[in-house]
Amino acid sequence: MMKEMKTMSRHSFCLALLLVALSGAAPCFAGSQGPQIANDASGSGSRHPGKSGIRGVAVAGPVFPISRPGEPNTRPLPNAIITVQPAGGGREIARQRADRRGRFRIPLAPGDYLIAPLPPEPGRPLPRGKPQTVVVRAGRFQRVVVEYDTGIR
Repeated sequence: MMKEMKTMSRHSFCLALLLVALSGAAPCFAGSQGPQIANDASGSGSRHPGKSGIRGVAVAGPVFPISRPGEPNTRPLPNAIITVQPAGGGREIARQRADRRGRFRIPLAPGDYLIAPLPPEPGRPLPRGKPQTVVVRAGRFQRVVVEYDTGIR
């Protein structure tokens, strides 16, 4: 009886591993996102271990109609949608929402990219993101500040 239960447990474990492998999912551990699928600058998909990419914060401004020297006139923009395309334009490579503090981290293969920010609420014209190009180098996460115009003047 014990031998049959042991064999059954082993079969269940093997079946679970096989299902994970066939689904293409990566095993995740608490606090880890695991390997992510990211396209390189040429647009071809590849499994990328997340050793390079972009990270930063989305900010909206101005938040006051009058700017004063030495006083910040921006604020973090929660839920900003950060999209990434090849530097010359083309198909979207990656998309991520900023967290509640406006922060984001997107693994990308080394290359030149265009950051094309979208408003947190699609369909609304403001805040409007300012596109920018960024160069990702191997083994580094390039810091970026993605600016959004609130329209306040």
